[in-house]
Amino acid sequence: MKPKILITAANGNTGFPAAMELLTLGFPVRAFVRNPNSAKAKQLKKSGAELFVGNIENISDVRKALYGIERAYFVPTYPNVLFQGETFATAVDELGTRHIVVLTQWLSSNIHPSVYTKEHWLVDQAFKRLSNTSITFLNPGLFGFIYFLTPEPLAQFGMLPDFGTNAPPSNEDIGLVAAHILKDPDAHEGKTYRVTGKELLNAKQMAQVISKVIGRKVKVTDMSQKMINKVLRASGYPQMDISQVRYYMEEGHAGTWKINAPTNVVKDIVGKEADDFETITRRYLTSRPIAQQTLANKLKALLFMIKVLFTANWNMEKFEKEQGFPNFSKTRLSSQSLEWLATHQMSNVEPYKFNYHANPSN
Repeated sequence: MKPKILITAANGNTGFPAAMELLTLGFPVRAFVRNPNSAKAKQLKKSGAELFVGNIENISDVRKALYGIERAYFVPTYPNVLFQGETFATAVDELGTRHIVVLTQWLSSNIHPSVYTKEHWLVDQAFKRLSNTSITFLNPGLFGFIYFLTPEPLAQFGMLPDFGTNAPPSNEDIGLVAAHILKDPDAHEGKTYRVTGKELLNAKQMAQVISKVIGRKVKVTDMSQKMINKVLRASGYPQMDISQVRYYMEEGHAGTWKINAPTNVVKDIVGKEADDFETITRRYLTSRPIAQQTLANKLKALLFMIKVLFTANWNMEKFEKEQGFPNFSKTRLSSQSLEWLATHQMSNVEPYKFNYHANPSN
């Protein structure tokens, strides 16, 4: 009899495809969700998953969700990555869960200027310390859907910000990799996998793909961080999340996303080619009504850009101080850290075998 597998954030970007794939493979699934009335939660239940409704930050709920579970996929969600990770790792340690796949960050580093990235690194360490549980880490870089967060200026005015060269993975491929590791976890114990899309593309090449898909000219736009903040604020994204975007754009311009990319992880583990950028564009952009090239959509996009002009810019430095983030000195991007480079320039690093003695210059 196949073991029941727990998927957290099961109605999310990677948790949902992981849960659906495991159901297709014949595994019973316990889907941890906050909202059982969401469309994806209803689809999971209809497909045979057991819905567990709870709060991933409540250790009592996490203990109940893990009861009787040997394998799980842990997906931290922003903004409480550290709290969720420590809570889940504590419950796993108490219950002796046999194998966990952990979704982490390609940038994961203890000296990064982004608090999210530091928190990912701390969560990674919490899982590595577990003595009775085997761990597999998935650390994708910039996800494919990120390029389509602001569809109005992209689809109707052809404005694509430059996030650097990348081989962006699809949510679906990340979920599929997690599912196939959990199907037979022994071969993946102690491994870290860099999940990427099929090809490495610069911003100009991405713009050409998007142009082909939506049927209009798309150009790379030299958009200031101030303007990006205003566009994202006008779109309704949380300030906490957007405060971290500037660091990730810097990483892209520093070439961090192209290190060790593309990989064959999706093909080797799932048995299919990774999604290419055209597939990702069709899935995440053309599914939105605003992507259709109509006069009505052009007017909607024009109204949105007028809204952007009247949207105040956020003072991110002031915001971070108000949040009480720890004040770290000598922070640096991941690709500028010798410790990070020592592990991330190698394929499928085995994290437990890496010994690093801290040096302030690293």
